[in-house]
Amino acid sequence: MSIYNNFGKPSLVDLEFIFVGPNKPNYELPENFRFIQSAVKPIQCLEIAARNAIGDFIIQISDDCLFKTKHPIDELYKTFLRNKSEKIIVSCRYSMDDKLLPVESCWLIKGDPKSPLMPLCGLMKRSLYNKLGGMDKNFIAIMGDLDIAMRLYSIGGKVVMSKVILNEDREAASQGGSLCVDYYKIDMGYLHSLWVKNSKTVIDRSSRFEPFDNVNLLKFSQGPRGRWRGNGFFLYEKIIDSPRIFKQLIRGITQPLNYYKYLIRILNFLVLKVKLKVKK
Repeated sequence: MSIYNNFGKPSLVDLEFIFVGPNKPNYELPENFRFIQSAVKPIQCLEIAARNAIGDFIIQISDDCLFKTKHPIDELYKTFLRNKSEKIIVSCRYSMDDKLLPVESCWLIKGDPKSPLMPLCGLMKRSLYNKLGGMDKNFIAIMGDLDIAMRLYSIGGKVVMSKVILNEDREAASQGGSLCVDYYKIDMGYLHSLWVKNSKTVIDRSSRFEPFDNVNLLKFSQGPRGRWRGNGFFLYEKIIDSPRIFKQLIRGITQPLNYYKYLIRILNFLVLKVKLKVKK
C-alpha cells in the first residue's frame, strides 16, 4: 500500500493497480486495486499482471521502490506525449538510498557509451508491449523488462529518460533477501547471451523469443523456475530445492541485524492465523 499511496492521484490519467503474488491481502483493497493470487516466479507474475491489464499504458514496478517526484505518472505521461512516438519506453531515473545514480549506470554494458539505455519502471503503450510479445519465459526473477527494451530497439524504437526519480531503499527493501542478489548473475547472464557478442551490443537477438503459454499460467512456473513452484511433483520439487533452501537459511542466520525483522514477520503470521481461526 505504500506504493499505492506513493503514486498519488494523477490528473491526466486514470490508474489501475494489479498485484500478483502468493499471499492474499488480509485487508480491503481500493476499488482500482486488483490482486491476483499465484505462486509462480516473479517474471511470470509480471506477465500475468500485463495480460490482465485493461489500460492503454502499462508500467511495471517492484514493491520495494518509491517515487521521489511528485505526480510521477503525470510526468511520465507528459514525457511520452512530448516525444510524439508510440515506439518508446519512458524510463524513470534510478536512485539508491536517496542517491541519484548517473544515466550511465543505465547502459546495458557498463562503461560503453555506445551501449543502449535500459529502462527502469518504464511507461509504454500496452499495445506495444503486446506487439513485442511480453516477457520471455526463460527469465526467472529480473531483467525481463530489459529484454523487452532490446526488442524495441531492434524494431527502431527507443528508451527515453524522464526526470521522474524512483528510489530504492536497499536495506529496508531486502529485509534479509533480494531477488537481485539471488538471480542477478543468472538473469543478467541470459540477457547478455541474447544481446551481447564480443563485449559489444548487437541488435539481432541470438535466440528465438519464447513467450509464456496461457495454459496453467497462474498455476505453474514456465521455463527455468528458480525457487518457485514448477509443474513437477510438489514433494520432488521440495527435495531438489533443499540445497537452495539450506543456503538461504544459512544466509539468514549469518545476518543477525535482521533477526528483529524475522521476529516481526513471524508474529504477523501468527496473528493472521489467530484472526483466521477466530473468523471461522
